[in-house]
Amino acid sequence: MEKNSYSEYVAEQMKDPEFRAYYTLSKEKAHLEFSIERLKESIENDADKKSIIRDLNKITKYIKHIAL
Repeated sequence: MEKNSYSEYVAEQMKDPEFRAYYTLSKEKAHLEFSIERLKESIENDADKKSIIRDLNKITKYIKHIAL
């Protein structure tokens, strides 16, 4: 895989533990925000209750996973 200037920059920054922690937390936050927004859309569109519960369970599992 060819590295571009951004990926080289990120690779260099990831050597800093503080940056790495912030970057990782930011990615997790974005993932959660996206999942919650998708759940809100399902609720607003009157999605099937089973579908909403399934999405909520996925979010719950994800939170448990990142909390470890």
